[in-house]
Amino acid sequence: MSGLCEQLDPTKWAKLLKNIDTVIFDADGVLWLEMDAVPGSPELIERLAAMGKKIIIVTNNSTKSRIAYEEKCQKLGYKSIKKDDIVNPQVLCAVEVLQRTVLTKRKVYLIGIQGLKDELDHNGVQYVGDGSDHFENYSETEFLYDVPLDPEVGAVIVGFDSHFNYVKLMKAANYLRDPNCLFIASNEDTIFPGPNLNVTMAVATAAIVTAVKVAAQREPILMGKPFSTTYNYIRARWNIDPERTLMVGDRCNTDIKFGVDHGMKTMLVLSGVHSLADVDTYRKEDHKYLLPDFYAGKLGDLL
Repeated sequence: MSGLCEQLDPTKWAKLLKNIDTVIFDADGVLWLEMDAVPGSPELIERLAAMGKKIIIVTNNSTKSRIAYEEKCQKLGYKSIKKDDIVNPQVLCAVEVLQRTVLTKRKVYLIGIQGLKDELDHNGVQYVGDGSDHFENYSETEFLYDVPLDPEVGAVIVGFDSHFNYVKLMKAANYLRDPNCLFIASNEDTIFPGPNLNVTMAVATAAIVTAVKVAAQREPILMGKPFSTTYNYIRARWNIDPERTLMVGDRCNTDIKFGVDHGMKTMLVLSGVHSLADVDTYRKEDHKYLLPDFYAGKLGDLL
């Protein structure tokens, strides 16, 4: 597509849909902001479902399981969205571990919270490291010179973790000294979208992933958007035709880049992180892979 960033209205939207079979939506900043639906978004999703369009929700947020997301969708009015329509980093991480048949040690050292735990439990993947792990629980000499590690760990998964600290960083880095230990990151989102980004910036997973990368001196296998691990999972599961697929999101560096890199049409909504000023900056810097084909203020503007 052209990356012209054409504004859509209901008439242009209806015309576009004639050439679209599948619509992939980001969640945070597109469908909802925290616990409130973005006005008009539920109605638009339900209308697409009634038209027979395939709807897939692809989120980089690793704080909730797909079951929890389904419950949130039902509560906020997205009645057609079920667990199996949702792709999150947690399921991608679990699948990545399970598909690595060469791993001799299958246990995971987990930097992550409930959403990752739920998905690993659902897929039968054993893990350690969840929850708090304080430096005060160890003697300084013991910890610095003989880091306590589980010998059965063969993979490290790093997601958002409100308990992340020096202890977890040390353990992850020392597990990853073994070149055969798998290193997986759930995403590299820098901030979480919220109702007022001018007041509060919520630091997201990228900061934690970067700390582990620097300490371990290794690069992870990256899940989430815009990476091909996510696209390959979607393509294998639903056999989508990228030329007849529209990617809708609020971030140019994840959602739009994901669509551009994999041959989809793209639409930016201005209800989340990025703005038209950001698009203008990317255009001036000739970052074509960050430029959407279309935009709207929010999904409800297309009703």
